[in-house]
Amino acid sequence: MMKIKSILSTLCLSIFLSGCAKPLPADKSNFAGTWQSTDGRVNISITPEGRIEYSHEQPGKSTSLSLPIKDFQGDNFNAGVGPFTTEFKVTQPPVQDDQGNWSMVVDGYTIQKISP
Repeated sequence: MMKIKSILSTLCLSIFLSGCAKPLPADKSNFAGTWQSTDGRVNISITPEGRIEYSHEQPGKSTSLSLPIKDFQGDNFNAGVGPFTTEFKVTQPPVQDDQGNWSMVVDGYTIQKISP
């Protein structure tokens, strides 16, 4: 019986969290896609529906987040649920070079778009 309650609680929480995302604003549509640092340690996937999957591998430490994007403040954006929020500082919004490659700088890391 406890196992069923645990599964139902997890399912309800998953549905609640997935429903919190708002689509990206039209002027932020270039943020959508899968991004990666050149060394592969920072990975960010942003969906048009407004979710972020983030991972950062460091020696002896790794961070992974899967959150809805709450809002944009200029080019910076906040992701999280309720009072639990993480700010992503964007010092260079997505730009496309002459060869068609996209890049941006988030939290001090230059990342390239590896898929739309």
